[in-house]
Amino acid sequence: MLGALGHAPFIYFLSAFPPPSAVPNPNILRFSLMAISARIAVIGDVHGYWDLQEDSKALHLLQPDLVLFTGDFGEENVELVRSIADLKFAKAAILGNHDAWFTPCFSQEKKDGVQLQLECLGENHIGYRRMDFPQQKLSIVGGRPFSHGGKAMFRKQLLSARYGVKDMKTSAKRIYEAAIGAPEDHLVIILAHNGPTGLGSRADDICGKDWDYGDGDYGDEDLEQAISKLKENGKFHVPPLVVFGHMHKELAYGGHRKMIVVTADNTIYLNGAVVPRVNSYYGEEGKVRGNFTSSGTSCSQSVSRGTKRAFTVVDISDGKVDKITESWISVLGDETSLDEAHLMYQSGISKF
Repeated sequence: MLGALGHAPFIYFLSAFPPPSAVPNPNILRFSLMAISARIAVIGDVHGYWDLQEDSKALHLLQPDLVLFTGDFGEENVELVRSIADLKFAKAAILGNHDAWFTPCFSQEKKDGVQLQLECLGENHIGYRRMDFPQQKLSIVGGRPFSHGGKAMFRKQLLSARYGVKDMKTSAKRIYEAAIGAPEDHLVIILAHNGPTGLGSRADDICGKDWDYGDGDYGDEDLEQAISKLKENGKFHVPPLVVFGHMHKELAYGGHRKMIVVTADNTIYLNGAVVPRVNSYYGEEGKVRGNFTSSGTSCSQSVSRGTKRAFTVVDISDGKVDKITESWISVLGDETSLDEAHLMYQSGISKF
């Protein structure tokens, strides 16, 4: 599989949304989709746990064709986002609510943290856009940036000023229009910061509210609307995979969240927010969770021997999602190895 940018596929960036074209010959399309094979590495909410050198080493071991970032890099941590932009792998990212932590509206006097992050990411920021990867026959479609879930739209002034989005209906339309413009022989994958509504309301559900007692579905209703409309429109642009973060695996009051849902129509909803995503090794024995600054550097007085870094790895084979694994990669100096692998999904197996 392709890893480094020097071997990465050419990418088409589209900001205009053409109408869906005529339905192609289904036999030709089926054959084309069966030829799709790729590996995707999902990096869930970063929250400061990022080191370009160490994560690059881990990714070279995994050899993904594409890296997807679900956002929440830090509280408008521009330097960390600039470091992610320097990653030499094909990638797409979306900003989360923490990435607009201090900026309710764009400044007219100077560039604020949100503007600077968007400039760093450039066309790799996927919000309301689509990136086509012709070599892998994948199209990545972006959801709503800055989302914090629930009924209210977080950072509404930012969304209005940059994207012309003022309500959930318009937001859903933007996501839908980006998807239907995808080439018909591509698999469409949605990348959002938060997942859609409709996947459960318990605290441990994939988008369930866990920080207040009372539970509740805290997904994005605009994302659910867009996906529902894609399914109504026909099978050629229905996303088989929806990737997001925001709702951390470790629950506020203990226990773990359900991180994957497969619906009756075989759409896979994948939450990649394993937080914190880095553990550090200290001394000859044992390991402790790393203590990191907002820039992703260790602030412990002890000297770390190395780190263990989390990635959610999606393997696509014959045009279908074949396997999803929560993978922890050990990085000790220049040595990398697979430390842990937790199977989350396997095609043909109904439940784990």
